[in-house]
Parts: sequence; structure tokens; C-alpha cells
Amino acid sequence: MPWYTDFFTELANTFWRGAVPPEQTAAEIDFILDATGLWPGATVLDVPCGSGRHSVELARRGFHLTGLDISAEALAHARGSSSDVDWRLADLTDLATHGLAADLAICMGNSFGYLDHAANTRFLADLAAAAPTLVLDYGCVAEAILPHPPGTISMAAGGVDMVAANHYDATQARLLIDFTFTMGERTQQSTCVQHVYTAAELSRMLTAAGYEDVELYGDTDRGEFQLGSHRLLVVARR
Repeated sequence: MPWYTDFFTELANTFWRGAVPPEQTAAEIDFILDATGLWPGATVLDVPCGSGRHSVELARRGFHLTGLDISAEALAHARGSSSDVDWRLADLTDLATHGLAADLAICMGNSFGYLDHAANTRFLADLAAAAPTLVLDYGCVAEAILPHPPGTISMAAGGVDMVAANHYDATQARLLIDFTFTMGERTQQSTCVQHVYTAAELSRMLTAAGYEDVELYGDTDRGEFQLGSHRLLVVARR
């Protein structure tokens, strides 16, 4: 069973809901709209949508949203935040079976790379089949993590204490993150696995998936992506 199937439960989701300020979500939505030229009334597919922060904001701005996620807890929160989104409980590997079509697909929140290489490749092909334009947010791109490999990180957000011990598996190009979430006497210990690609390799994967034009940015200000950028934002068009 994939690691993410039972990772995103109440403690983990509560932490991330508290860790991301509304200003960050607004900046990411502004980037998406500026970079794609999408106008209100267009259709957007958000996968995986998590607790729905991007879908909710896009719906508020007049777009038609479908959000898919495997976490029942996250979707319950999302449904409580907006009734204007078509929320669907689904694994991202099942995207093709839903027969969805949209003007834009988004994969935000560093949610790419959860699968093995073959499945990551299929996921990109499924996104390309569903929408002519894709915006993908990838914080585990090699140029972001390898210059300064992360060690152990401690944070608190949403009333949840989080400790993340990071290990890089060089033979498989994977980042293994041992998470401990604590809220009062409740504790969740889970390991996240993210495959690490260079920006060039991801661009080749997107081209193979059917995208003809791939733009790379280093942040929501549309600055140049370069070695040491803390994230990669991709805009890909068929």
C-alpha cells in the first residue's frame, strides 16, 4: 500500500493547515492566474487537493473546480470550507478513470513525486490528457534540496508539534522523511517518500507526457529557477 494512503490523517493535516498562511495561498493563486492567463469561468482540476486551500480560493474568484484527494479527513475539512467545489475522494493514480476534462490542472503543495517513477510518469500523462495546461509545484526538486540537504526540522502549527528527520537515499534518488506529529497526548509517526528529479529530468518527463512548452520558475514572483531555489514552479502547455 502506498505510504500516502494513511499518512494524511487529522494530526498531519491539522499541522499543514496551520503552517500555511492565507497570504501564501493568495500568492500562489496569483501566480497561477498570471502565468496561465486563465479567466474566471474556466474549469480547474486540483489533484491532489488536500484540505482544499487552492480550490476554495479559485472557486471564490469565479472558477469552476474539481478537487481530488485520497484523504477523507482533508476532504471533510474542504467540504466544510466550500460547497462550490466538486470534491472527490480518489487516489491520484485513478485520475484517468474519472474521465475529467478541464482548462487547467494544478498539482500544488509539493505533492509531486509520491509515486515510483513509472507511476509518476503515468500521472503526468493523465494530467496532460485531462487539461491543456498544468501548473506543478515541486519543492523536492534536486536543485532545491541537494545543495543544502535537510537534517532534522522542528515546527509547531495549528496546535500540532512536528519533527521531521530527513534522509536522502542516493541510490534511489528519494527523500525519506520520518515525521512525528504530536497534539497533547496524541502522536502520529509516519514516513513520507518523495522521489527527487532534476528540473531537466522533470521537463523531459513533461514533454514525454505530451506538453510542448515547459516554463520553470523559482517562486511565485516568477523569478528564474536556478541552483539553490527553494522550490520549482512549472507551467506546462500542450
